[in-house]
Amino acid sequence: MKKLSLIASLIIGATAVPAFASPTVQPSPDSARERQELQRLTACIAESRPRWARHTLSLPYLSEAQASAASQALSGKDSCVPRTGAEITFRTSSMVGSLADHYLRSALGNVDLTRVKAVLAAMAPLNVTEDFALCVASRNPAAARELVLSVPGSAAEAQAIAVFERAIEPCTVPGEDLTVDVQALRALISTALYRGVTAVRTASN
Repeated sequence: MKKLSLIASLIIGATAVPAFASPTVQPSPDSARERQELQRLTACIAESRPRWARHTLSLPYLSEAQASAASQALSGKDSCVPRTGAEITFRTSSMVGSLADHYLRSALGNVDLTRVKAVLAAMAPLNVTEDFALCVASRNPAAARELVLSVPGSAAEAQAIAVFERAIEPCTVPGEDLTVDVQALRALISTALYRGVTAVRTASN
């Protein structure tokens, strides 16, 4: 798997610096409550419109096609939009990551993470962003599982993210300083793990 840097839509202030700079993970731009509300909304939509959800996840990560599909999240005739007045920020990465989280929660119980690790390391990415995501997720599928199962903004999420702070640098171009936020990193890892778990489950059937 090639070592490729995050594309501009995933990073904050990437600049060239001397070799051996360590990537930095910043806090999420959205609040824990906003992220949790988005998860609840996304889970409801995925249950109501599974074909749309699976199709959106199948598209190259953060591509124009995926962004277009994700923008149709609220076009269905369901009652998923919360009536509590909660604020929700729609980002393609967060929407897609939450969809992946939803399906992984029911799929991770009986999947062999050793096989998932091997599949992630060998899987052909659909774009350069996925190349990075697959590389990071493949370094510790067990931590990826804990991240997916954690509540956004929780101590468990922070603990899982801390594991991946050390896994980012080997998957990037040496000498490039990258800063990514927790929210974007979780979405990357969740989506990559979804691809790996789906491939393993498909091969087992």
